[in-house]
Amino acid sequence: MLKKTLKKFALPILCFIILAILYVDYRFIFSRIVSRNRFVKELIVVADANRNPVFRVAKIIKYSSAEAIDKTVEQNLQDLSIYQYSDIALYIDNFKEEITEENTIKELYLDNFKIDLGYRYGTPTLYYKNPLEISKFRMLDENEITDQLKYEIIYTNEENENTDYHKPVFFTDCSNPITLGYINKEVINNYQVTKENGLVSFDGRIFNNLDINLKDLSPKISFTIHLKNHLDEKFLCNVSADLKLETESGSVKSGYIIEILEDVKYYNFFKEVKI
Repeated sequence: MLKKTLKKFALPILCFIILAILYVDYRFIFSRIVSRNRFVKELIVVADANRNPVFRVAKIIKYSSAEAIDKTVEQNLQDLSIYQYSDIALYIDNFKEEITEENTIKELYLDNFKIDLGYRYGTPTLYYKNPLEISKFRMLDENEITDQLKYEIIYTNEENENTDYHKPVFFTDCSNPITLGYINKEVINNYQVTKENGLVSFDGRIFNNLDINLKDLSPKISFTIHLKNHLDEKFLCNVSADLKLETESGSVKSGYIIEILEDVKYYNFFKEVKI
């Protein structure tokens, strides 16, 4: 009787085992092959769409200095706050001499701001910098600190003449740079000028009087640029930059330091592709 029962269920059990094996094979082998092939096809589509870049970051200019703020009523240099600041101008190349719907800007915004500072001196912030104030120190208002910078797009010379550059603006033909400011508020507080430490300089030379390693004040910043052209094609570019206060060619301790990076080929904008 037991043997008949086993024979009765043997075939269903065997079929179940075979189906289970086939499922496991598909789940862990065939599905991976299918996913890999799909991923490869998606990469090919993205690569084809970006074979001929439309936009790229062509040049980055970085200017760094410092400022001392006297907080005493008497202005007797007995309570100084030291600020370190850097200005960044980033130029976008749209490759073509002819202006087309493909290589002109309809929308532009920046987000994903990050500051990597090895030692936590002061309060570092990234913000939009008026291009007319590049290389000039200005105190930062709290309402200027934001997670996203959305730019007004300028199309004509008439619009340009009436533009308020205290707000983010960008020319549709990419003829002006994206300008950002970095400021590290109150790197040093309560600094006093005495006979021992001599005269104070209200620029980067003040670091000659401070026991601070400039590498500890040199951050790496990063952000993402998003743009849309007049064909409604979307592009993005992740940018990272070291704001060095001292290099082989100069130091902020001489007052200021300028660094120019040209032909930045590794900063092509990637076109977003629907797959």
